[in-house]
This record gives sequence, structure tokens and C-alpha cells, in this order.
Amino acid sequence: MNKAEEAFLTILKDILHPTSELSDLPSQDWASVFDVSKKQNLFPLLYDAAENYPSFESFDSANPQYFSTATASMTVQMKKTEKFIELYRAFLSAGLAPIVMKGIICRSLYGECADFRPSGDEDILIEKKDYEKAAEVLTSCGYRSNEQPDRALRVVQEVTFYSPNIDGAPILTVELHLNLFGSGSTSKDKMNDRFRNVFQNEETVVIQGVSIRTMTPTDHFLFLVLHAFKHFTGGGLGVRIMLDVLLFDEKYGDRIDWEYVDKALDELGASGFLADLISIGNEYLGFKLAQKTEPVSPYELLDDMFRAGTFGNTTATDCTAGRIVSDTIQKDGRGKSRFTSYMRLLFPSWKAWISWKPYLSDKPWLLPAEWVKRMIRFLRGETSTSNLSEIDESYGKAVDRLALLKKYGIV
Repeated sequence: MNKAEEAFLTILKDILHPTSELSDLPSQDWASVFDVSKKQNLFPLLYDAAENYPSFESFDSANPQYFSTATASMTVQMKKTEKFIELYRAFLSAGLAPIVMKGIICRSLYGECADFRPSGDEDILIEKKDYEKAAEVLTSCGYRSNEQPDRALRVVQEVTFYSPNIDGAPILTVELHLNLFGSGSTSKDKMNDRFRNVFQNEETVVIQGVSIRTMTPTDHFLFLVLHAFKHFTGGGLGVRIMLDVLLFDEKYGDRIDWEYVDKALDELGASGFLADLISIGNEYLGFKLAQKTEPVSPYELLDDMFRAGTFGNTTATDCTAGRIVSDTIQKDGRGKSRFTSYMRLLFPSWKAWISWKPYLSDKPWLLPAEWVKRMIRFLRGETSTSNLSEIDESYGKAVDRLALLKKYGIV
């Protein structure tokens, strides 16, 4: 962990758990601190707090672009929040009440700083029988989707809808989930199994005067942990995802059925992972959460989070490394040679194709056409597998991540 990352954690601690005095934060390379916060998608939150530190004043005066960027980000998030509240009212008027997770629910954990915690999209969960009606509501509100799930609703994880914007870019992205973790692997099936009764056990929270249907604290906390764990076992996860888990625990911990959560995490191999998130939060961010399981490797996990950024997909090589890691886990847990990894990337498995293009599950005769298009893109140098040096870099990152995952018993 470098000095900018240490300062980043110190400022987060002062934001989340303020005391009578600010932490000692001597003169900083603020540009580097903000680079860290941008990679973790927490820049507006860090910028807003930075003005409390004396060393920031001269930097801010000389670099007005940071103020403009932070203000624009916060304004966009406020518009997204308003847009989502408007959309949810439309769902309620149509007799639907989708389950909302992450997004606006997690932002509310930040209190007055809610809109300083950006969200890339909003996630809602519906029953498959309500898909057509939900899609109609979205369409009537001006949202559009490039996806046509057809009969693949039984395997597709979500269908993405985009709201219009006069500037040509979407104001709000909504992921309409049919299941929580996707399909095509035993681990995803086991995760989904834990939420079979989620529609019977839901509750409501009031946000900006609107009653929003969400999961119970037990289900939502388990979902947040498993969502983080899913990213961790692929490309990696960032600090923002960890904060959502820790803040939810802090607010709702006394309402969580810990016996149920602990049993589920044990069965899914995620107990040590949660223990390390809590260990990091308690040591660096001022949390005082119960540490019921012995930490595994919190310092390495923290370094991995700083490397990964928000979702472990900052660069093309990160994305490719994540695919190598995921493929290794789904197969037999054994590491692959460079050649084998390269061939698996060039010639993905049938399950991989289904996860990318769910409609193929109902129309397998279209797969040859997808192969031809992929080969054309490969020959043109348009795929991540076209550059051998980048493949080597991805393979090296994957080997490092698999070594860390091995400490958690995942491989």
C-alpha cells in the first residue's frame, strides 16, 4: 500500500466515522490521492471531504478542474436518483413492485453523502412471469434495450435498459434481473438457491417519500457479500463494494440472522473472505464490527482491491485475467498453462457463449455464425486475445490472483 492509498483510507475513515479531531494528514500528493479515488469510483466523496485538510487549499486553488469534475459527478448522480424514483413510481402505478438491491439502497447508507457515492446503474429483481409487464413500464417511460431475451429468460441474469438523454448519453441504466447471479456454473446455481424465497420475505424502505420494495436485512446482506465474492473470484473487487457490505452490517447487523448467513457463507466458501473485509474495515476505516471468524489474508486482499479498482475490469488485461481465473475455478481449480489459457480465450466454452448471449440456449444453430464473427474480429486484431504480449500480462495477473484465491480455499 503506497502513501496515496493510505491517505485515501484515512480520509474515508474521517468521513464514515468522524471524531472530534481530524486524522493527522500531512502534505499530500492530492493528484495521486484523487487518482486512487477515481479508480475506486469514490472521487466525489473524497473531494468533498478534502477541503477539511489544510494541505488541500493550495492544491484546490491551482487545480479548479477537480471541483468541476466532482460537481458534475454529483449532479449526474442526483439526476439518476430522481430518475429512478420517478421510474419506481411508474412501476407502482402499474401494479408492480420490483425488488431493489444495491444502488439506491446502498447509497442511503452514506446519509447526507448519498449522492457522493456514484452508481453505474440501478438493479431491480422481478419474477419471470412479470418480465413483459416490467419491460412495458420501462418502454413507456422512454427506456430502451438492445437485448432480446426471447425464451432465454430461464437462463439470462438481467436485461439492461437505458433511459434517453438530450445529450445522446443515457442518464440512467437499469438492470432488470431475472436472477441474482446468472447461470452456467455450479457456484452461481448455489448462490441463486439461497434466494429462492426472496419474493416472499421482502420488506419496504422509504426513500424520498416513496416506499421501495427490497430484501430483508438478512437476504440483502448475504446478497451484498456474495456479489462482492463473485467479483473477487473473477477480476476482483474494489473498496466501494467493501464499504457497501460494511456499512450495511453496521446499520442492520442487529436484524441479520447471523446463524443463517454464517452457514451459507461456510457452504459457499466465503467465510474467510467476509472475515477479511471486516478486519480491513475495523483496522483502517473505524468500524467496530464483530469479528467472528479468524482473518485469512486481509493485507493481500486490500492490495488486490487497490489493484482491481471498482470491479477488476479497469483495463483489457484485467478483464482477460478475470476470464482466466473464472475458467480455472469453474473447471477443476488447477492452473492452466499459457497455451491452454490462450486457447480457452480464443475458443470459449459453450457455457461461456450462453452467459454472453443467452439467446443461443434456444437457438444453438446460430453458434457457428458467432464463431465466424469472432474469428473475423480476431484476424482484424479486434479481440483481447489478438495481442500475445497482453495475453502474457493477463496470464501473470491471473496467476497472482489464483495464488490469493488459494489462500481462501477457492482453488
